[in-house]
Amino acid sequence: MNEIERETLIRLAKKALKELEEAYLRIPDTDNGKAYLFRGKERIRLMLKILEG
Repeated sequence: MNEIERETLIRLAKKALKELEEAYLRIPDTDNGKAYLFRGKERIRLMLKILEG
């Protein structure tokens, strides 16, 4: 993977994480979808850690 592809993936992952965090805050605590959003956020965080590592 070249540097441009890597930087693009990092930017996309950061944008996805931001959108997931915003959606997570808007969903009520009683909604089952909140767990899916949380897991998605954690997957994106892990991907960012690997890419930035």
